[in-house]
Amino acid sequence: MVRPHPITSLLALSCLVGYTAAVEPAETVEEDLWELMVERTVPLRTHSIAPPYVDSDLQNRWWDFGADAVINTNKHIRLTQDRPSQQGFLWSRVPMSSINWQVEFEFKVDGKAHNLFGDGFAMWVTQERAKPGPVFGSADNFNGLGIFFDTYANKKHGYSFPRVTAMIGDGKTPYDHGGDNEAGEIAACSENFRRRGIVTKGRLTYMRDKMLQLKLQTREEGQWKTCFQIKANLPTSPYLGFSALTGDVSDNHDIVSIQASTATLKKEYRDHGNAPHNYKPDQKVLGVDKENLKPKRAKSSGGMASVFMLILKIIGVGAFLAFALAAYRTYDAQKQKSRRAW
Repeated sequence: MVRPHPITSLLALSCLVGYTAAVEPAETVEEDLWELMVERTVPLRTHSIAPPYVDSDLQNRWWDFGADAVINTNKHIRLTQDRPSQQGFLWSRVPMSSINWQVEFEFKVDGKAHNLFGDGFAMWVTQERAKPGPVFGSADNFNGLGIFFDTYANKKHGYSFPRVTAMIGDGKTPYDHGGDNEAGEIAACSENFRRRGIVTKGRLTYMRDKMLQLKLQTREEGQWKTCFQIKANLPTSPYLGFSALTGDVSDNHDIVSIQASTATLKKEYRDHGNAPHNYKPDQKVLGVDKENLKPKRAKSSGGMASVFMLILKIIGVGAFLAFALAAYRTYDAQKQKSRRAW
């Protein structure tokens, strides 16, 4: 029987032990800070909407819609049809007074085209409302948050489209049309939300001084991906809105439902800026590093997983040393035996 050379065995085991020592616990799913920090929630009727959308007078007490928007009472609010040069909007009539809230919305973007389509739709949390304009169907130089679900790239980028980008406007800075919001982007992710075979949703969570987070459901129902999570402060008492725009290319842009709720935080998190000890937003609003705009998953916070990994590494190193010593003794004994034979 051919025996492997002891040195070869040592190298093989070194690789095995090295791999074992490098194993880390599987990436943890990002903590749901909303669940962690919130004591109770209250549905926000004034900022929620669902079929049939309108009353017998074809109006809604809490929402305005206009421009080219069309309501199908059984299915959706279609902000734009799959036709060129359309724009439409849906805006809340009253501002949101809460400083901690969550808005979950179901949307659908599709059309006949397979290659050229656009332009996309926007979600707004701003001090102004219901002003049609060139930024995905709404006015430019806005004051507040704009989240743009962009399906058409105006120039070449190092990332793919469709893309979701966020901007906090100061009322003076225009939207960067030519660069697809690169100049004003504070957070973003590339995610295909168009023509999906499932229900597509977004969930925007805001806790003042603590977190602004957007999650998307675009791959499987019940599976949410964090698009971005940053620390940001929005204007007080903003309006909630959605708008869409088509140009030479077009798509159907639909809002199916909106469910909003306000939250009361647990006592330990009510202080200014107080958040869980291991909470680290991906980036701050000011001085954003463009390289860090990709969504991140929370890393393991330690605890039992860290202790387990330490024990595993110690066992691995111990096993390696024991095997190395045994292999060396075997090799030395074989060497001595060979010398006696001579």
